[in-house]
Amino acid sequence: MENTEPSGKISWLWRQVEEARAAKDPERSRESLNRLLSSQEIRNTPDQDLALLYLSQLELEEGRVSDVARRLQGFQWHGIPGPAALLLASDIFLRLDWYDNALEALDSYLEHYPQDTDALRKKGLLLLMLDRDGESEKILTSVARREKFRVPSTLSYLAMLEAKRGNLEESLHLLLQARDLAPFDQRIEHTLLRIEALRVRLRRSVMEREDIPLENAVSGMTAGMLGLHGYSREKARRAASIWNHFCALRKPTGRKPEIWAAALEYAVTRSGPHFTQDQLAEEYGVSATQLGEHYRLLAATVDVESPSDPLEEAAREGETLTFETRREELAEVLAGLSGRLPSFQEPGDAVDWVLKQVTPVDETQRREVEDFVAYIWRKRGQAGF
Repeated sequence: MENTEPSGKISWLWRQVEEARAAKDPERSRESLNRLLSSQEIRNTPDQDLALLYLSQLELEEGRVSDVARRLQGFQWHGIPGPAALLLASDIFLRLDWYDNALEALDSYLEHYPQDTDALRKKGLLLLMLDRDGESEKILTSVARREKFRVPSTLSYLAMLEAKRGNLEESLHLLLQARDLAPFDQRIEHTLLRIEALRVRLRRSVMEREDIPLENAVSGMTAGMLGLHGYSREKARRAASIWNHFCALRKPTGRKPEIWAAALEYAVTRSGPHFTQDQLAEEYGVSATQLGEHYRLLAATVDVESPSDPLEEAAREGETLTFETRREELAEVLAGLSGRLPSFQEPGDAVDWVLKQVTPVDETQRREVEDFVAYIWRKRGQAGF
């Protein structure tokens, strides 16, 4: 009889937790979980582990990541955890970026349910995060074959794998499919941020190797973005003129063409309807401070107010007319690309269209075109065009 009342109380508190979770009442759930954790009866038992995990899940949903990390530091199971507790722990450890802990818990869960495709997909992601790419690809490809319909998460994880390998076009293709299938899925959005971080890292490594000269990247990128923002081709030609003149006078510095492109767009649009520097910085993914600094350097070097002929400027600065004409020609084609994007199924189709308009002189210029199109395609998707 001595244990009847405490056991009844614990059972009652667990029912309160489940009812609160079903009703999506976090405060009631938190109160019941804290009462459970304060009970001596569940100390050092699986009930304590489960209550602690549920409370951590609740706090993660509120954004209290550091609190949860401190709470779970050195977490150890008491007894043998059940499958539900293992799966919950894996989710929590994954959100904390504790990938080894998450994988250990998930592997234990898969011993109970080895055919659970959701768990296998998650294992593929964890292996990817741990740089075990070969194992990740094997699992994700197997999951994708077993799924009757395309699942956004699987596509996203495969996209991450392709991005890590430097296959940006394939990554982008998979990523856009995932976005189309689940445009408002926060889990997919979390994955998209990871992919974007990888893409930025890869882009920086390309610029460090100088495979695509900064001078060549900026005018085409600006032309494409001006088209997306609704400006005429004349604005793109004006931007190319200013950029060509600037490059003839001094060598642009830095590794991010986005900063120069944002400054260049601001230079050619500021006298009429235009984005503010803060808005443009957000559009290009750069800081407003960097944009302002680069714009001031442009304006101090070149007269950004007066229209001028890029061919005359090139001749005056001793550059070859052919090179400048080709750069402007590419910028004009890319400016016209934005209006055609909805008619293309994937970035590769857009690249083919551009290459039919402008024949690349070498492999470097071909990569330049592909990089431009990938950038504009991604921005178009983020803007909801």
